[in-house]
Amino acid sequence: ELTGPGKWEQWTHWKSKTQDHRNRGATKGELEKILSAEKDHKSNLATDELTTVRRNLQTSGIEVTNDFIRETWYHVYRQFFLTKALGQCQECRKGFYYYQKGFTDSGLECNDVVLFWRLQRMLQITSNALRQQVVNNEARRLERIIKEVLDEFGEDQDTLAKLLTGPRVQLAEELKKVRQIQEKLEEFIQALNKEK
Repeated sequence: ELTGPGKWEQWTHWKSKTQDHRNRGATKGELEKILSAEKDHKSNLATDELTTVRRNLQTSGIEVTNDFIRETWYHVYRQFFLTKALGQCQECRKGFYYYQKGFTDSGLECNDVVLFWRLQRMLQITSNALRQQVVNNEARRLERIIKEVLDEFGEDQDTLAKLLTGPRVQLAEELKKVRQIQEKLEEFIQALNKEK
């Protein structure tokens, strides 16, 4: 979003980059040069690195502020960190294969895998708790609404009489009487069969 639409999106959706998007793209390119030179870079930019990036952009005719560079750095570094962590996870995956085959000394540190597993587990537990909380709140709200509606029906005698003496209620009462008659007939038939 910060660097604007890519080439494909520009062609297919007739979109173009704004000046801000072009500035972000150029800043991102300069910051990626810093990260490619130093693989274990810290999460913060040093003052001299800020100055270097700003001057390199000025020589290209792009004027940006330090805050603009820091804001871009935040996203570029996050992407770099996640890409590096995923690469480390792939190495750990290969190392686990070798571990299963009997090679014990791989020299890998797979703490990132444990970290991401814990993060994933924490997100699952949190989402389950939130889901349960939402379900409980909705159940209480629905119960309260039903109780209010039933109380309104109980106070209104005309509606109560209409609901209790409708055609369905009469049909249900008639069915109940038919069942009672059927049960008595069955008892009578059983009594006759016993006398024979």
